[in-house]
Amino acid sequence: MENNELEQMKAQMAALEKKIADQEIVNDRLLGESMKNKMSWIKRYIVGEMIAIPIAALIWISISKYAGIPLWFTLIFVVGCVIDVYYDWKVNVTPIRENNFCRQNLVETAEKLRKMKKLRYKQTLIGTPLAIAFFAAIIAYAYFANVRGTDLFDTTSDYNMAFLGCCIGLLIGSAVAICLIAKLLRKMQQSNDAIIRQIEEITREEKD
Repeated sequence: MENNELEQMKAQMAALEKKIADQEIVNDRLLGESMKNKMSWIKRYIVGEMIAIPIAALIWISISKYAGIPLWFTLIFVVGCVIDVYYDWKVNVTPIRENNFCRQNLVETAEKLRKMKKLRYKQTLIGTPLAIAFFAAIIAYAYFANVRGTDLFDTTSDYNMAFLGCCIGLLIGSAVAICLIAKLLRKMQQSNDAIIRQIEEITREEKD
């Protein structure tokens, strides 16, 4: 009789342990999905950048032909876009692997996310001024090649009016772009912060 009760207790303990283990697996899976969802929009954004490059290149070629801007400016524009997207992918997507969201790797993942924030910030600080300088150089080239020596405000000159419009557009566009870049950077950093906080809460609970 006692042996039967002991066997039943062992079976119940085994069933309980299995249930707890299964629950931990489910919790780990839900945890991983939650973290991946917080980062997934960044990956989609970068894929959108990849799709936009050839479209932007075609638009740029049309503008260059009208403005008399040399082909090498177009090549710099396309190469610059490709480099920017490459670093976007390298900084925001490559460091995080599928198994980084497992409970055993959370501390390492938190460190990767902190490093990602720093690299992302540096990339923005370098890339944004370079982009503005590039467009300013194009405006300067167009001015010295086609506008210099003429009346900039000559309303009978379609080119001069288009050039003036581009200058105004560049100023407004730069201001808008800086605001959008700052907002995008802030949102990306917040996504990282949200996951880091989640990891810190889990590790704190495990220690307790």
